[in-house]
Amino acid sequence: MNYFQPKPISNFNVTVDIPGSKSITNRALILSALSGKTVILKNILLSDDTKYMIDALRALNNSIEIDEISKTLKIIGNKNPKYSNLNLYIGNAGTAMRFLSSYLATGTGTATLYGNERMNQRPIKDLVDSLIQLGVEVEYLSNFGFPPIRITSKGVSAKYVKIDGSKSSQYISSILMAAPNFRNSIEIEFMGRIVSKPYIDMTLAMMKDFGANFTYNKNLVHIFPQEYNIDEYLIEGDMSSASYFLAMALIANSTVTLNNFFKNSIQGDSKFLDILKNLGLNILAFDDTSITVKGVPTYEGVELSMNDIPDVAQTLAIIALFATSSTRVWDVENMRIKETDRISALKNEIQKINGYFTEFNDGFLIVPRSLKDYCGNVLETYDDHRMAMSLTLIGLKVPNIKILNPECVSKTFPNFFKEFNKIYKEE
Repeated sequence: MNYFQPKPISNFNVTVDIPGSKSITNRALILSALSGKTVILKNILLSDDTKYMIDALRALNNSIEIDEISKTLKIIGNKNPKYSNLNLYIGNAGTAMRFLSSYLATGTGTATLYGNERMNQRPIKDLVDSLIQLGVEVEYLSNFGFPPIRITSKGVSAKYVKIDGSKSSQYISSILMAAPNFRNSIEIEFMGRIVSKPYIDMTLAMMKDFGANFTYNKNLVHIFPQEYNIDEYLIEGDMSSASYFLAMALIANSTVTLNNFFKNSIQGDSKFLDILKNLGLNILAFDDTSITVKGVPTYEGVELSMNDIPDVAQTLAIIALFATSSTRVWDVENMRIKETDRISALKNEIQKINGYFTEFNDGFLIVPRSLKDYCGNVLETYDDHRMAMSLTLIGLKVPNIKILNPECVSKTFPNFFKEFNKIYKEE
């Protein structure tokens, strides 16, 4: 049995290193490819998701050189690519599946995008509907509305497209990034209640950094044909990955310094720090690229919508187990179409340790119990990196927790357990 077993600990002082952002790395790779120029990307994340993206871009004749020691990547982009009967495997990398679809639309040829079993259960219809509006031919090769898909494109000449962003903001980000390489000026209208809107704001901020100009008014973006133009780009530390160590400080009443934590982050998950500050987390030091925080002996629960930051809802769920009052989270229905159904998965595993978890369609309620009422158990991770990293935090308080298949963290944070284990080296 392959597992990781954390052990209870508190009142430690540790420094951890946060990896580069997966979301920013994959956006930067696509934007660099779309530029058709030579771009140096610094502080890149090398993980399963970004490697799938890199492999696909290489297959599409983008030249990519990587220095793993300095975490630097040199890419010579292939603008408006030409391709023929390509098969691109992207594992369970949602950003790769969605962003590559629109990159292919800017070029000419036929290509198939496919992933693992779970990827083929994750909806893509809203993006496909928009690609079809743009004049791209898209064929479902298995189940309607889901990957794998075959894309045939001759470039995009459309002048208007609407996109439903109620399931994933990545559909919108995908079209936005590709739009400067379309043949005509285009209006892009967002439909439905947008989930994870900060990720759209991040996409637009990066497009601007890469040299794009556009107008943005409420749910309408106007973009005209133009060239991305940038020489190098620095990728922030990953705020989703940072969430586990911010939570660690609070749960274990300890001091944690996070390197590669950007003070002026463009990532929506940076808002998680504000939530924890309201629970009592103390900021001891904060400069441009690092932060030191200190936990407290006790803290209350919280009630809030996490529609903007659903990727850190699991982290908050574990924090909630050790609070002094209940926690209610809502507006996170799209957690169900991530690497696993994260709401149901949290319920399954929290109940295994004798926790109280009520599942709603769009969220959950956790009523904390006294520490002596929780029990150790073997916890499943569902091949979901965020399940593995969040559930590990339970072991800071509860003995005999075993986290199965911990290697799934390689999706976004290959060194997670190495960084986590630093807390025991301080003893």
